[in-house]
Amino acid sequence: MNPSMKKQHSFLKKIHTTFVSFCFLLSSMFVAHSQGFHAGLNLGYLPCQGSNYYSFGGNFEFRPKHAYFSINTDPFVLFDKSYATFTEPIYLKLIIGEKLRICPSAGGFVRTSGNYGWLLGLHVEYPINQQFILFSKNELYADHWKDTYYGHFGENYDFINQGRSLMFSVGLKMMLKK
Repeated sequence: MNPSMKKQHSFLKKIHTTFVSFCFLLSSMFVAHSQGFHAGLNLGYLPCQGSNYYSFGGNFEFRPKHAYFSINTDPFVLFDKSYATFTEPIYLKLIIGEKLRICPSAGGFVRTSGNYGWLLGLHVEYPINQQFILFSKNELYADHWKDTYYGHFGENYDFINQGRSLMFSVGLKMMLKK
């Protein structure tokens, strides 16, 4: 392919990418118009195998209007005295109740430490007024990670190890879009 054809192909690809991105943005705005969006902060505590881990993070909730479920992500940093790791969970939450909400949740997560896994939770939410919601999260994290077993005669075996931990956190979120 000659250089002028490459330039033309590259230019057309940029136009196509821009057009697709614009269409995606318009459709997202249309769909988001019928959604609820909450954002907030939370602080947490995770007692695990003799150590005390603390967390600080955000809370983002997307809820279709009049739905009994929402899609959530709560990115947070889990830290102790020696290191910190970033965790990105995504989960579905079932919303039960109006004034006092009891919300079971289930989903998955990844950590910058290489761990990944699933989570189950129970959230309790209490709307303070029309805009702010106070919440408590109690979640079971099932971590999976890769370990190596070193044999006596030089052979090594990789296997997936696992551990479970309970995390408790409280926070405040604000309704940004209703």
